[in-house]
Amino acid sequence: MKKLLIALVAFFAITTVASAAPYKIDDAVVDNAIENAVAVTPFDVLSEAPSTLPAAMPASASISAGKSPVGAILLTFFLGGFGVHRHYMGTRPWMWAIYTFTVGGIFGVVPFVDFIVEIVAAVEDNSVARYCGNTSFFMWG
Repeated sequence: MKKLLIALVAFFAITTVASAAPYKIDDAVVDNAIENAVAVTPFDVLSEAPSTLPAAMPASASISAGKSPVGAILLTFFLGGFGVHRHYMGTRPWMWAIYTFTVGGIFGVVPFVDFIVEIVAAVEDNSVARYCGNTSFFMWG
């Protein structure tokens, strides 16, 4: 019990010390980037040769076709109680805390249903894209 209490105190101490206050946003640089931006749609990028892409786009940038259903299913199976699969699929950054503090998403029921829903989605259309970016606690709702 002492170890758990110490771990919680350390966790909350670290999260209160961690702050974004030292970071500053230079509005002139942001305005300049917006003024010099080139409008590009995903279809333009996919249809053009890589040499014709705007110079502002880094060479390492790529367009993701979506999240891997196998990756989402494996994360749900092994780490579903902590909400890691929801973070992988692009939900709110603090969703893991809800899963963790509700003892694995209402005692493991929510991750189990997530697991079944992801398997059904992967079998039906080989994609979990319809659940990516979902910000509600129940991703299937």
